[in-house]
Amino acid sequence: MEGSGTGSAERARALAEQAMDAQAAGDADEADRLLSEAQQLDPDAVAVVLNEHDAAVAPDARDTATANRDAKRVRRIEPDVNPAASPGR
Repeated sequence: MEGSGTGSAERARALAEQAMDAQAAGDADEADRLLSEAQQLDPDAVAVVLNEHDAAVAPDARDTATANRDAKRVRRIEPDVNPAASPGR
């Protein structure tokens, strides 16, 4: 471990937050690289960021603009109004 001071924790936290942004943007390789670097600095700080991230965005880790754009792309399925088309009802 490179250091245990407040500076290391702050740097690890900043890297972990950048990793969450990279993940949300779809850049898994960059997210992994940043998390790995952050882990080496201060694993506890990384754990705090991950817990905060999960609590803040669950169940959707994407930023709001991306989530809204993707939601518009989802095909809406309308209920079938013809009972004969669905046997067993």
